[in-house]
Amino acid sequence: MAAVALYELLEKLSCPALEGVFLSEPEDIQRLLCTPSSHRLDILEWICISVYPPLHEQFSSLKESQTDLKIKGMAKLGSDLMLCQVDDLDLVTGKASVERQLRFLEQLTAVILTRQTIGISDSRSESFSSTFSSQEESFQEMARKNEKFLNQVFCSPNLQAVLTPECHPWSSDIKSLLLDEQVLQKRSHLPVASHERTLLEVSKELEETTAALQDLRAQCSFLCGSPAGVERPLDGATALQTLKLAVSDFGQLLVAFEQVFENELRKHCTRHAPHLSPCGPLFKAVQRDLSLCVQELTSLAQVTETYENIANMVDRQHEEKLAWRGSVKATLPSKLEELQRKYKAIHATLHKLQS
Repeated sequence: MAAVALYELLEKLSCPALEGVFLSEPEDIQRLLCTPSSHRLDILEWICISVYPPLHEQFSSLKESQTDLKIKGMAKLGSDLMLCQVDDLDLVTGKASVERQLRFLEQLTAVILTRQTIGISDSRSESFSSTFSSQEESFQEMARKNEKFLNQVFCSPNLQAVLTPECHPWSSDIKSLLLDEQVLQKRSHLPVASHERTLLEVSKELEETTAALQDLRAQCSFLCGSPAGVERPLDGATALQTLKLAVSDFGQLLVAFEQVFENELRKHCTRHAPHLSPCGPLFKAVQRDLSLCVQELTSLAQVTETYENIANMVDRQHEEKLAWRGSVKATLPSKLEELQRKYKAIHATLHKLQS
């Protein structure tokens, strides 16, 4: 793609405007080189200065707000190199077609490569005087070569053959009409009556168009500022009276506002700003402690509720009669008492046997 090749060439030429720019997609590269932006203008400015270094002194003396002068200077350089017109500012600003912009940038970079090939130094560390003289010599040499080439082209017999071809360039059907002398004579000798008839027809159409425009003007009352069918007053007295009335109303509004400001608003405008209490952080800390206290109380309430539920469950367990194995239904306390009596009886029996 032409945009990618041009971007790679600018990177090889160490364009300072591309430092820190890393693009790989062709769409992004084309957007950078062919879309109006300050970055694109910086790239084009560096290219023009590389082609003609004295522009650096001219551009550095301009302010940032004088971008139009830079654009005109770059367009003039392109015109001097016969790459564009002097007023072709759209090509410099990036508003022209993509193909034209890429071709323009490629031709400018080709001039940079030509300068590097013939050994013209572009270092900014050298004085501008020596650079300007070498640049003048290089342009004079290029002008001599171009002049020699143009002389060869215009003196070539092939060019004369192209400008005066033996074969007529028109197609066969048009050529027959052009070569027909009778047709040419008829065209050149039209009767005067036909001219008069044509003029009458055109005049009639013009009158009809004028009448239609008048009807439309009468129907579009908003263009005249008055209702349809009512003539618009053209005297200046009415307009002057209207202007006086508007100024009088405006003056009365100003007087009323001044009175309201003096009586009602001024005391509020001169009042000092309210004093903010320094106890804000203290209130915040108290609010945080109260929130923690509320959380603890909520936890205690939940614990108390849980204890009451457990106590009720135990009470129900004690009062409820269950079917124990090998016996009738009985409550838990009565069953425990029965087991205690059996244990005491067994323990007493064993004690007697041992004694």
